[in-house]
Amino acid sequence: QVLPPTTYLGGVAGWFGGSSNAELSSKYQTLITPAASFFGYIWGLIFLFQGFFAAAQVLPQYRNHPMVQDGISIMYFIVCSAQAAWTILFGYELMIPAFASIVVVLISLLAILRMQWNVAWDIERRMRKEDFSAIAQDNSTIHTDNNTTMNDGNANRPSNNDTDTNGEIDYEFLMAEPPRLPYWLLRFPFSLHAGWITPATSLMLSVLLVSLEVSIEIELWAAVLGVAMIFGLSMGLLLRQDSGAPVYSFPGTVAYASFGIMWELMAPSDDILGRHDEASINLVKNVAGFSGVCLIVTMVSRFVALFLRDRMCRRKDGEEEESEYEDGNVVEIGYVQV
Repeated sequence: QVLPPTTYLGGVAGWFGGSSNAELSSKYQTLITPAASFFGYIWGLIFLFQGFFAAAQVLPQYRNHPMVQDGISIMYFIVCSAQAAWTILFGYELMIPAFASIVVVLISLLAILRMQWNVAWDIERRMRKEDFSAIAQDNSTIHTDNNTTMNDGNANRPSNNDTDTNGEIDYEFLMAEPPRLPYWLLRFPFSLHAGWITPATSLMLSVLLVSLEVSIEIELWAAVLGVAMIFGLSMGLLLRQDSGAPVYSFPGTVAYASFGIMWELMAPSDDILGRHDEASINLVKNVAGFSGVCLIVTMVSRFVALFLRDRMCRRKDGEEEESEYEDGNVVEIGYVQV
């Protein structure tokens, strides 16, 4: 819990004797360096939510939560350690080890997202299996007693400490899906952090290339390909059809970074103007702007489409439920108790 504020103060204020992030960003200007104001806002938000996580994970109701025990485990310590190492190494302009450190941060964050997704998927499979078992038991009871005996499908459900007021397992709490509070405390901080570290890793590669004084062409194509690849990754998270999709926080953060790049290139620094021609600057600016706009439009349209679909499904289910009840009696259709 000490590492995140140490990282923040070291990077923003240069407490460890090195230069601050803002000073080094100005010194090693690249084509994909976001505007300086974008850095301060996002890092403040990242460390704020990680502070919420650090406080929540010691509370009794979250201490043994599967998203903490199985979805994060020791990986958060690795993230914080590598982030602190990056802050110190970058402050002293040790670019190669600093780049290696931020790659470790990225891999660890992506590992956390994957582990948490696996936890949610396992819980959902368990929930479906339990529901199917309850339905099968109901049908068995109905047919054994010649449709005269009915049992409660919840009677034989397992119970554990993660139960609601009715004594049933609160699967939504365990899965930590939005908009439940566990999502904002246990999953959102890492999705937000990963969404920023992904373009930051591409930026760190460009900073490394600038410090090594490579050719302008290599720097240009590293910047363009980095933005394009991150855009493709974000679109994939938005357009997924499997359980838990789509993911909005990661692509939203990438869109934020893309707008920061575009904003900076609308009035590029003298260093950028001296190293790159207008065509190269406009290319990166347009690619970043296109990526940001496409991600925002896709996020909004996907959210609206899924919201309308879920609302129509709930309305249809309600109408079917009303139509299947006659005089307060349950009607059996297709061997399934409705």
